Amino acid sequence: MMTFIRALVVLSVLALVAYAAYAMISGTTRRRLQPATAGSRWVATHYAVDDATRIVVRRVSPGGDDVLDEHIVSEIRDGDSDFDAKFLEAMAEARARAALFESESD
Repeated sequence: MMTFIRALVVLSVLALVAYAAYAMISGTTRRRLQPATAGSRWVATHYAVDDATRIVVRRVSPGGDDVLDEHIVSEIRDGDSDFDAKFLEAMAEARARAALFESESD
């Protein structure tokens, strides 16, 4: 019976140590992720991909160096006869979405 109690105590201590280690690691990870999104902002932008221009809304880090999220608004083939009109319309939509996402972030 005494062996059973000792084993139970040892297992309880091990479980407590494991839980404390997990709590410390998950707390550190959570604190590390918060600064990446704090101060981030949504921007409308575009870039070339293959033979097309992709118009997107991106969530970027405070310095603008890291892309945290991206939503595609439109993709226009470079040879499209209505490229200019479609591009301007897509950029207007991207700016509207960026403004909407910014208002929801606050």
